[in-house]
Amino acid sequence: MMKQDKKIFIKTLSVILGFIVLFIVLGVLFILNKNMMTFKFIFIILLVALVAYIMSIAVSLFLLSRVEKGKKISASSYKFIKIIMTSIYPLLIGVVKLFKKDKDSIRRVHAEINNLLVKANTEKMRKDEILILLPHCLQNDQCPIKITSDIENCKACGKCDIGDIVKLKEKYGINIVVATGGTLAREWIRKTKPQCIIAVACERDLSSGINDVKHIPVMGVLNERPNGPCYNTKIDIEKIEEAIKLFLEEE
Repeated sequence: MMKQDKKIFIKTLSVILGFIVLFIVLGVLFILNKNMMTFKFIFIILLVALVAYIMSIAVSLFLLSRVEKGKKISASSYKFIKIIMTSIYPLLIGVVKLFKKDKDSIRRVHAEINNLLVKANTEKMRKDEILILLPHCLQNDQCPIKITSDIENCKACGKCDIGDIVKLKEKYGINIVVATGGTLAREWIRKTKPQCIIAVACERDLSSGINDVKHIPVMGVLNERPNGPCYNTKIDIEKIEEAIKLFLEEE
């Protein structure tokens, strides 16, 4: 799946860069037109900005290629790539929407790029500095227990993955909360003030959350949806534990 997603991502990015280059060429021709002297200064500034943006994308792709090979990057490089990816993300979504392609392909690659960056710039943290955010759709829809206020209310009946996640909470002492939406998720972040976040969500919510949380590293884990979106979803517990070990300092 990821290989196909990357092809769609690269093709979409190529379309965007192609339009920018075309605009630059037309802008140069416009500047060379002697009858348009009044607007030349404005166009020169615009063209310089576009050229700088293309160069920034090229530098980001170069740094990402190093990250894919297991190279570490500096905090400034991490921030630079994240700014560029955040700026180009809506353009990518707009293009795939225009051509009626799968938006989730772009979202999955976006989340994967984010995870690569986080892994390449990870600092170890105390357990109280780590927050795990879960969607409420992981809970079995027939369950009468309210876990959005406290996940430890779970009775571990085995009908969903919440019981196994509670075991991780007991094992590592990590703060784990369940959010019913983006507003509640932001409220949990405001209350707990984490230094890093492990977020479980679908492609749309995960990409949105990664872009919203700009100053905290977010490790994204996609949920599994055997019953359709937002209904009795599942999660690979091993991926959650791997993310915890990535961030958690040894005691």
